[in-house]
Amino acid sequence: MSLSGGVGATSTGGSVIIGSGSGTATSSGDMALETPNAGTSGVSGDVSISTGDSSSGASGSFTVSTGAGSTGAGGSISMSVGSGDAVGGAMTLTAGASSGGDGGSISVTAGSGSLSGGAMSLSGG
Repeated sequence: MSLSGGVGATSTGGSVIIGSGSGTATSSGDMALETPNAGTSGVSGDVSISTGDSSSGASGSFTVSTGAGSTGAGGSISMSVGSGDAVGGAMTLTAGASSGGDGGSISVTAGSGSLSGGAMSLSGG
């Protein structure tokens, strides 16, 4: 299946918005983007999310965020890679390089709290 916004020959191309339904009295709908399990002699499909290059300005940004909880906890973000019988999956986080200025930064910050700040843990295998 292919889903795309229209081409803008002299202006901005069309947008594509995919969303779940809101719940006015209860929860909003879930959304899943996934590939199914592979058969007995194959590999599961990839999921790729990327923004395009730009020849005359900044390229598009990629943002992942969760909502705030006004009377409960804010939403969590969990990222993990798969385990393997031969080699476990790798996770790489890389900031962008620059040929004419400063390279990109990486910042990891635990949340502040009225009782205590959030913990941060980094450990090897």
